[in-house]
Amino acid sequence: MAPKVNCNPLKLAKCHAYFQRSGTAHNSKELEKQLVAASGISGMQVKDYLQTLVDENKVRCEKIGSGNWYWSFPSANKISKQKLLDEAQSLHNKVDVLVQDLRSKIIEKATQLEEEEEMLDNPGESRAEVVAAKAELEKELKDLQKELATYSESDPTEVERKKVEAKVWYKEADECSDQINSIEDWYKKQGHHDMVKELQKGLYGDEYDEEEGGLRDLVFTI
Repeated sequence: MAPKVNCNPLKLAKCHAYFQRSGTAHNSKELEKQLVAASGISGMQVKDYLQTLVDENKVRCEKIGSGNWYWSFPSANKISKQKLLDEAQSLHNKVDVLVQDLRSKIIEKATQLEEEEEMLDNPGESRAEVVAAKAELEKELKDLQKELATYSESDPTEVERKKVEAKVWYKEADECSDQINSIEDWYKKQGHHDMVKELQKGLYGDEYDEEEGGLRDLVFTI
């Protein structure tokens, strides 16, 4: 296996920026010229830079027909970020349930502890047993408070911050839609209907709508 090539970070960023600006898919032969002009790398380095971008999930690559096609659409990044937001919201909800449960247990143990302290003044009860029970309750209460503190350390504003970001991503993704549709229409007019369909399936994955012939409408719960 050939050793991994260390790509120049600045030139790698320029290559990625070229994909983002172009907003379309490119085949290998096109990129051998276009990336050289856009980033200043040599023609011999194009394959290495492309592979690095693919490995870092910055550029998508699909084999269509007899060659590889590469693209990086901003809208794809927005979809990925929305999925991460949904996962964060789900985790937040689970943690919230755990926190409420812990608080209920703390109140319950604190009440029991007060009752045990009252029993210490009752001469009819075994003092040794009451003291032992009190010590056990104090330990349980301390453990519960410690566990609650681990959840309380999470920033409660993080999910709200991500919701604000999601609104920005949604707006940007919406602005990209017209551009993507125009590109798809242009390729179709050139007679590349099958190529467009394969590109859409590769890019959209499970979000591809066979009936619509494109990306299904996304529902953003913000």
